[in-house]
Amino acid sequence: MSSTTLIADGKGRTEGRAPVLIFALSLLVVALVVGVSAPFAAPSKSLRTAAADTWAATASMATARASLTATALADGRVLVVGGSASELYDPVSASWSSAGALDQSRLGHVAVRLADGRVLVAGGQYSTSAELYDPATNTWTLTGSMNVGRTAFTGTLLSDGRVLVVGGLSVSGLQASAELYNPASGRWTLTGSLRSARQSHTATLLQDGTVLVAGGIGSDSWPRNAERYDPVRGRWSAAGTTKTGRANATATLLRDGRVLFAGGDNPSGLISAELFNPGSRTWTTTGTMTSYHVPGVAVRLQDGRVLVAGGANAAAGDIYSPATGTWTATGPMVDPYLQYAGAALLPNGNVLYAGGSKTTFICPRDYCPQIAYAAAELYAP
Repeated sequence: MSSTTLIADGKGRTEGRAPVLIFALSLLVVALVVGVSAPFAAPSKSLRTAAADTWAATASMATARASLTATALADGRVLVVGGSASELYDPVSASWSSAGALDQSRLGHVAVRLADGRVLVAGGQYSTSAELYDPATNTWTLTGSMNVGRTAFTGTLLSDGRVLVVGGLSVSGLQASAELYNPASGRWTLTGSLRSARQSHTATLLQDGTVLVAGGIGSDSWPRNAERYDPVRGRWSAAGTTKTGRANATATLLRDGRVLFAGGDNPSGLISAELFNPGSRTWTTTGTMTSYHVPGVAVRLQDGRVLVAGGANAAAGDIYSPATGTWTATGPMVDPYLQYAGAALLPNGNVLYAGGSKTTFICPRDYCPQIAYAAAELYAP
């Protein structure tokens, strides 16, 4: 049985609220479930799944956490960041170790692996601060601060090694601003702003080096207009109109250059998915998922298919086949119904899925206690 920690009460219903307020309540709930200690589970001797399309438990993290980021390192390990501490998963020994304490607690942040192997962690909780993790020394160092403190934004590694951060929510409200981080100087500079301010959107590096931003929550709606950033010119242009406005969706670059845009909510959960064609800048519908994954995580597998997993109503993951445009359910997860988890592709083709939170649905006075999980599991395609 997985280790869990009962944290606190979080608002259980958000129906009828304005989009930005919906996010604010969601952020409050997640804030209550990050960085709480849970018993550490010793690594199992049988950590690989026995058959294809199955999930199997692996060692639990030392700290239960949700709203975490999971970043695959160049050496195959995975860096997990969320709360005030960080951990490393070693797929060879199937065990966790400490990656040290961050300069400050992180929630709603971004984590991006740089070209030199270090990991940039920035923002969260409306902070402007950023720091770098060096896997070679297992240490953190502060770097330049962003111009705007952000949460629920995106961070994308560009082809030239810089990092683009876009949108999000700041203390002054919804953001259309974007900025660039230069690892060589450790400095941030503002660049062209989005045409439409948004948070809880997606950002995807396309094969031509431009960045596609889609979905999210706007000032009074779920915007359908997508935008494309040109790093050479520092400007945004229109990138078509999505079939459905959706926030908290997943966006995955496929091998053929198209982008799979799936799930999310507006505000009810969505099982629909669509594809963006960069050449024609058009969006087309594709197959429907078997479960709601809100919020879920997506990982492109080594064979080109896409795994989407997680969500309060999902007992299993969903696999998308670009060849057929269809989804199939995976085998049952060890710990289903987790929200705000993290996932990363391992060198052997398996997927690490860690952390997250659940609602107990025992809601005294209209508040539902949240439980943070330290559990982790492996998916074998």
